[in-house]
Amino acid sequence: MDQKLKRDHGFIHIPCNELDIFILSDGYFGIGYHQPILAPGIPQNLVKDELRNLYLSESYYEAPINVMLIKKGDRNILVDTGEGFHDEENAGKLVYSLTAAGFTPESVTDILITHAHRDHIGGILSKNGDFVFPNAHYYISSQEFEFWTSDEPDFQKSKNPEGGKPSIPLVRKVLSAINSRLTKFEIGDQLFSCIQTKAAPGHTPGHIIYTVNDGDLSITNVVDLFHSPLLIAKPHWGTQWDIDFATGVETRKKVLENCYQNRTLICSAHLPWPGIGYINKVNDQFQWIPKVYNDPFSINLKIDQKAGTV
Repeated sequence: MDQKLKRDHGFIHIPCNELDIFILSDGYFGIGYHQPILAPGIPQNLVKDELRNLYLSESYYEAPINVMLIKKGDRNILVDTGEGFHDEENAGKLVYSLTAAGFTPESVTDILITHAHRDHIGGILSKNGDFVFPNAHYYISSQEFEFWTSDEPDFQKSKNPEGGKPSIPLVRKVLSAINSRLTKFEIGDQLFSCIQTKAAPGHTPGHIIYTVNDGDLSITNVVDLFHSPLLIAKPHWGTQWDIDFATGVETRKKVLENCYQNRTLICSAHLPWPGIGYINKVNDQFQWIPKVYNDPFSINLKIDQKAGTV
């Protein structure tokens, strides 16, 4: 393994029953100070107080890009593709992580697109416009596809209506490139007999969360509902990245309550690496409980659904 691969990869392996689940690192992104992208319009002193309460930096915001891969028999199902070449300094590490976990880009058979933001579809095409995963077939919700390919995608319900428009050319370029390999599904459909899709609108109109089921074992990926533990503690503060801000807040609250009530094991695209844990509630405020690691030399985790632990 060369030095670059050693430096630029990260993965966690979760062996289940008939499935193997991997969480792969694509690196991270940073935006400087949290506001106004997170908690737009909230007084800065309140935001800094909450960041301090959560032991998060009060001066800058960085978030990982966590990507799931599901191995089912001879199918290797990648969920989203990270930033690709669009952020080569901090992100675009997915192929290194994939290789470290024992896969090649050619071995990926299927790619499920949760939504069409750049940090989720940016790794589909190379800088030269070639397929990074040359043998993959793609899947996207009909609602997501129709939004981005409509004559005028509507961002008026966002806290930053102009902020989403620069994404349109890239999304349309990628969707056009994969069109002959693309299947559009309806939200609520089950894919590959092990992935249950569920509507989680607000971030984008066709944004999904999904649960991977393997017998009595399951893990729910909440994707982009929570970009930070800050939005778990204060779900109503929201983010400018949500195309429909109010719907995003409503969805976030609903999913948080559901995960808390059911002690759901979740993972996330942007919660601190590797983004695996639980939702708790103390004094009517939700909180993020990361999964505890006991063996610093192991990359394997085991799910014990009955005990509510991994």
